[in-house]
Amino acid sequence: MVSTEAPLRALNFTSYKGAPDAFEFPHITCIATGQPLHLKTHKVPVYNLRGNNSKPTIDKNGYTWEKLPYPELEGPDGWEDRYASFTCEWLKHLLNARSCRLINYQIRRKHSDGDVSDNYQTREEIKDQQPVPAVHVDINRERASARALDVLGEEFSDKDRLAIINIWRPLRGPVIDAPLTLCDARTLDPADMERTTDSYGGGYFIKYNANMKWVYVHDQMPDEILVFRQYDNTLKPELGDAKCIAHTAFLDDLREGQGLPRQSIELRCAVAY
Repeated sequence: MVSTEAPLRALNFTSYKGAPDAFEFPHITCIATGQPLHLKTHKVPVYNLRGNNSKPTIDKNGYTWEKLPYPELEGPDGWEDRYASFTCEWLKHLLNARSCRLINYQIRRKHSDGDVSDNYQTREEIKDQQPVPAVHVDINRERASARALDVLGEEFSDKDRLAIINIWRPLRGPVIDAPLTLCDARTLDPADMERTTDSYGGGYFIKYNANMKWVYVHDQMPDEILVFRQYDNTLKPELGDAKCIAHTAFLDDLREGQGLPRQSIELRCAVAY
C-alpha cells in the first residue's frame, strides 16, 4: 500500500479563464472552446512509492516503476538510439507483447535561471525541452493508433491491441528539482480530460478532481524508471474507462533550491500485443 500520509504539493490543472488565480498556459488551445488553455494551481497529496508493500502494475494502476540500470547514459554519440533499443526490448518482455517500437524520445534539461518558487505562473513562455508543469496526457485517442502503426509496420492494424507506453528516466540523481508525479489510472475520470491542440498534434489537459491519487518516487535515481500508459485501444473512456496516466512535473517547495536542475529522458513506445 502507498503511505497513508503525504505532503501537499502544488499541481497545475486546467481551468476556465475567469476562475480566481487562473493563468494562461502558452501555445495550447482547448478544442471545445477554441480558447487558450488556462490553468489553476491546487495543492494535492503526492504519495511516495518507496517502501510500499505492494507494487503497482500497468494492467491495474496504469503504471509501474522498476530498477533498470543502463551503463551508457549520455555516453558516446548515438547513445540515445542504443538506449531506446535496449529499453524497447525490455518493455516487450515485460508486457509479453508481440512488438515494441520507439515512436520518439524527449530529453529535458531544466534551466537553472529564473524564480521557480511561483510554480511557473509568471513565466511568459515554457520553452521546449523543459519539464511540463501542467497535468496532462500526451496524445489523444483520435491519432494514437495511427501514430503507433506508423512505427509498428504493416503486419499490424487497428484490429490488434495497440498501446502507447512512456518510460521516464532521470539522467542524473537524486531528482529533487521538478520530479515527475503520476495519477493512478483508476482515479482518473474521463470527464475531467480536456482535449487540446498544439503544434505537436494535441492531447489532454486535466481538470482538478479531489478523487485523484498522485504518486512519485522520492529521490529517483538514473537506474530507476517510471513506466506508464498513455493509450490502449481496447479501453473505452466514453464508458468511464480512462486507464491512461495523467502526469506532470512538480516543484518540491519543501526542498526548494536543493539539488541540480532536473535532466531526464522519456521514451514514447508503440506496443502491439
